[in-house]
Amino acid sequence: MSDTIEVHFMHPRNSAMTLIADLSPDCTGQAAVQELLRDVDGNGPFLPALPDGQTYGLSLHRTHQEIGPNMTFAQAGVISGDAIDVNQSAAGAQTYDAGQ
Repeated sequence: MSDTIEVHFMHPRNSAMTLIADLSPDCTGQAAVQELLRDVDGNGPFLPALPDGQTYGLSLHRTHQEIGPNMTFAQAGVISGDAIDVNQSAAGAQTYDAGQ
């Protein structure tokens, strides 16, 4: 059995952009977002930095389960091959976009 799961992160503004990543089921939503903001390969980060007051959130596309900052991908029920929607919201806003 593998110690990682393959997930497909869906860009919040460009539906043609996806990032395939292998991560630990114990990875938290916050840790995943932090990695998506890093320029790991020198080609720029997958997600641009946001202005103060705005945040990124994650949800499992298959079930619309939110992956909170302290929730692990295993706790959210993520399995290998799942699509993860990346959502952008302003602090305090009550909007939610599970990606169509």
